[in-house]
Amino acid sequence: MIKVIYAMINQEMPEDFVDDLFFAQGEYEIMLFDSPIVAEVNGEMQEFPEHHCILYKPGQRIHYHAQSGKLLYTWIRFNCDEALFTEGYVPFGVPIFCPDFECYKQYFINVANENYWNHPSSQLVLEELMHVIFHRLHDYAFLNADLSRYRDRLIELRNDIYAHPEYDWTLEYMANYVNLSVRALQKQYKAFAHISCINEVIESRIERSKVLLSRTSHSIQEISYACGYRNVEHFCRQFKKHENITPNQYRKEHRSL
Repeated sequence: MIKVIYAMINQEMPEDFVDDLFFAQGEYEIMLFDSPIVAEVNGEMQEFPEHHCILYKPGQRIHYHAQSGKLLYTWIRFNCDEALFTEGYVPFGVPIFCPDFECYKQYFINVANENYWNHPSSQLVLEELMHVIFHRLHDYAFLNADLSRYRDRLIELRNDIYAHPEYDWTLEYMANYVNLSVRALQKQYKAFAHISCINEVIESRIERSKVLLSRTSHSIQEISYACGYRNVEHFCRQFKKHENITPNQYRKEHRSL
């Protein structure tokens, strides 16, 4: 059984706030940080960017503060006697990056609202929501273990995609670029950028084409080639699907020359 004690959304603490204590016996706390933090992990203070989550167990030391400025975070304190929390399903006291942060945070908001209103069915609903939170955090924890190994390569790939949309960005080419199989590339890139690598290529090409349409007098065919399209009809179809207007209509509405 999981029993929510407190749930606070978007709590803001002053610049000099430092949380440094040992947590009460019998109580857990899960914390979701909007701001970059410095947190103690295995006895060492380490910096982490925004959008990390930490699950603390009873009796564990809590030690963290904002990297700079105010601390903004959301947290839930609860009791739990489920085996899920005694088998290492989610690491305790370790900041875990949450790729789809805003979506994940919504579960915390729902817990806070449900806990506040206290409907007859609230306990059942709260337990279901908390299970979603923990299972998703488990996914993040074990996804991040692989993702962190490839993050630098994926950042380099993404930057190159936007720098050179004219390249022939096939799945095989991108997989070789980061030294992964095609399947692994698709999985890791989606986790890293929240978009498929192929759709990222399309985004880069459409963004480049919009710049060229509004700032140059190049023909539509020239622009399509400059953005990696070898078929101008395909470019026009993809542009209209993405922007809901044709390239010529976009040029008329956004021409800066």
